[in-house]
This record gives sequence, structure tokens and C-alpha cells, in this order.
Amino acid sequence: MVFEVNSYQRLFQIVNNSENLAEVFKQAENYCQSCKIISPMICIQKCEIWKAKNELLEMNKILQESNHARKLFNAVKNKRRLKIMDALSKRTYGIGELQEYLKKKGYYHSQRTITNEYLKPLLRVGLIKKDGNRYRSTLYGLKFHDILSKFNDEKLLPTHSQCYEESILMHLTDGPKSYDELGELVTQKSLSRTLKRLREVGLITKSQSSNYVFYFKTKKEPNLTFSPTEKRVYEAIPEAGVSARALSKEASISLRRTYKYLRRLTKKRLVFVRKRPRTYELTSSGREIAACLEEMAKLVSTASQYRVN
Repeated sequence: MVFEVNSYQRLFQIVNNSENLAEVFKQAENYCQSCKIISPMICIQKCEIWKAKNELLEMNKILQESNHARKLFNAVKNKRRLKIMDALSKRTYGIGELQEYLKKKGYYHSQRTITNEYLKPLLRVGLIKKDGNRYRSTLYGLKFHDILSKFNDEKLLPTHSQCYEESILMHLTDGPKSYDELGELVTQKSLSRTLKRLREVGLITKSQSSNYVFYFKTKKEPNLTFSPTEKRVYEAIPEAGVSARALSKEASISLRRTYKYLRRLTKKRLVFVRKRPRTYELTSSGREIAACLEEMAKLVSTASQYRVN
């Protein structure tokens, strides 16, 4: 039989360089077709490429399950599971070895607890696999481990959740959003509680400004004569609108005088008023976690697109 000792590692390099698992499967299939074997049993017992190909077949079924992304996010929101994934990314472990490994990290659990509470959730979402009496990372799990190594493992996101927090964090990556905008992602019943939880752990912040009223320029051409200060106030109003307080700083005049000139400009129909709701945005910690979540979501999305015929 033609077999390379580092064939599994070579295939993992293909996984690292490609988000397309169908291409990875094709590479493994081509390898198998060009391989000369003595008997099929040798494939089953010794060939790592054969094992990897069948692992991808099994993974394909898991990826098509409903709510796979939610189950996966919940599975990795646990310090002990993250420690186990870290250990299995380096080598295989038996249950007794994992128990000793966790003890060294300060976690004391029975083998039954480790199996039921920490290993089974990882097995169900395809991040690890059991071969005989030993556990190892899957190709899918190894890619996730690279992302999770950047993940803050503090208990910031709730476990066993509907992943509303994750949805909001990812939605805020492209800028602040109002309560109503976020309500399109999460049911109204859960939105207030979800936002409160994210604010309490410092992942999002609510705009502190009490200036709900913003001033905007109308489309009317300013053909009227301006006083120097009136002109300065008008020209300081950006297209995106501005609060009176921010405008007073920009125009370098008092807030009282700013309101005076805004009233004049409003009467001349050069300025109009609009109320703008408070918004929610990511903190620096929130941006870090949101970026990690987006990487995971992208991996799940691209992996879910492949089909093995």
C-alpha cells in the first residue's frame, strides 16, 4: 500500500488553505483512487486519509442538521470544553488522561461527568471524534480551535441559550443600531433582557447623549443673506445631522446662541428637526468577541454549503 506517515497532516494543510470542504473531500478521494492497497481492511485500520474522508462524510450529515450553528456556539461557551479542545488539538487522549489533564488545570471531575457534560456536546457538533477508547480533534475541530484560541473564555455569554447575544454582537459590527433595528433580530420579549445582559458584561454600550433631537439641512438652496454667525452655524451642520450641543462646539458659540440661530434657519426652511433614538454599539471587548463570532459563523456557513454526492 502507498501510504505517507504525514498524510493526515498534509490533508489538514489543505483544510487550512481552503474553506471548501468539498474540495478537501475531492483531494482525499483522488488520493484513495490512486492508492494501491493489499486489502480494504488495511484502509480501515491504517490509512489516515481514508479515515479523514469518512470523517468528512460524517461531518456532512452533522452540518445539515437544523440549528447547527446555535448548537455549536453553545458547545464552545464552556471553559472545560475549551481546555479539552486545546488538549485534543495536540494529540489523542483517553478518558483517564483527560481527567488527569483537567486536574492539572484545576478542574476536578469524575470520568462520567467529563464524558456526559464536556465530551458529548463536542462530539454532537463534530468538533471531536472518538476512535476506540481515545478522543481526538476532527479536521473541523482543528479549524475551530484556531479561531477559539483568540476567544476570551471569561463567562460573558450565556450557555444553553438561543444565541440572541451572538446575533446582536455580530449585527453591531457594521455600526450602532437602534432598539427597533435590533428588534428585527430578536423577539421583543427577549430583546430588553438580552441587551441588559450584554451591557452588564461590558460588551455593548448605550449612547449616553440625551440629545435625541438632531438638526439636518433641507434641500432648499440658501439664496438668502446670512449673518456671519448664521452662515457659520449653517455650514457646520453635516449631512448626517447634528445635535445642538455638538453644533455649538463646532461653531464655537454658546448653546443658547446656537438654538437662536437654529430657530432662524428653521423659519427660513433651511433646517429641519428630527428625533433620533438612542443607539447601542460595541465596546472594545465586544468588538473582539464579535470578530471571533463572525469567523466562526463564516466557517459554519462555508462548511454547510458543501454536499458530498
